Amino acid sequence: MGKRGFTLIELLAVVVLIGVVMGIALPSVTGINKMIKKSMLNSKIKFIEEASVLYGEDYLDNLKDRETYYNGYKCLSVIASDLVPNYLDSDNDNYCLTKDSSLNVGCLVDPSSNNNYLDKLEIIIYLKDNEVKAVANQDNSLLCS
Repeated sequence: MGKRGFTLIELLAVVVLIGVVMGIALPSVTGINKMIKKSMLNSKIKFIEEASVLYGEDYLDNLKDRETYYNGYKCLSVIASDLVPNYLDSDNDNYCLTKDSSLNVGCLVDPSSNNNYLDKLEIIIYLKDNEVKAVANQDNSLLCS
């Protein structure tokens, strides 16, 4: 009579093999997720900076009259929430409803951390060679003074 089914040793070997493969694959998948979230954060900050340039172009006269400077260029400082809804679309994935928002209507979310909202992110808008530029002040190291 032929052998039917698997022995306990064979099943145990398969379970151990699957465990080893999962042990190798899981850390790399977690690392990829972190890398994707960091990339999404950088993309959102770049998007906010581009919206800030549009804001600066609309208020160019105000920018030219400024007495504050960033690296020797006339500048003004804005908060990301100031750009909603005129410069940042409230219907895209940057927007969420929360009571913590400075707008009391929504917020800009950091994809790498659910507890970090970008609506309080400071952006320095400056005039360099008659061109409006913007840089996000993520670590409060930039000064428009």
